[in-house]
Amino acid sequence: MLFTVALIGIVVGATMPVAEVMFIKGKETELEENLNRVRQSISLWKRDCYNAVIKQHGYIDMHKIPDANLYPPSLFALVKPESVLTDGKFPVYDADNIKIADFYPRAYLHEIPVDPFVGAAAWILHYASGTNTVTFTGGTVTAPENHVGIFDISCVDNTDDRRRGFIQAIDGTNYVDW
Repeated sequence: MLFTVALIGIVVGATMPVAEVMFIKGKETELEENLNRVRQSISLWKRDCYNAVIKQHGYIDMHKIPDANLYPPSLFALVKPESVLTDGKFPVYDADNIKIADFYPRAYLHEIPVDPFVGAAAWILHYASGTNTVTFTGGTVTAPENHVGIFDISCVDNTDDRRRGFIQAIDGTNYVDW
């Protein structure tokens, strides 16, 4: 009897690390899928905005528009495009800040995905018009001055312990670099 209890204890002790790795791997897969969903939505917005400009003005005016002006202005715009619309449309401006076309975006996401390690929609927003970043934590985020168009997102760092110790992935990379 004592031998059986000891054997069960050894088996349970050996499976605990495997269960923990499987749990973390599941969270990593969810994180990767959520990052990819947002990045794909950003790409679709840019593609649709680009096509709207071409449809209205042809390829001739494309060189006048900074690339940053074709990206979504916020994460909320991917979920609720009406939050960034002016008179039912999203204006596209050229480098001289002159409206060159109108874009009618659709909802590219049902909701802003969450970071499973944080338990909330907390992301670092990277703007196409500059190198500064802004942390998005599910609330309203105002873009820094002269920064237009979100071209990428990444995971928040662990400066305020939001990641609850989950800083490095199983493969050794840092989540903030994903």
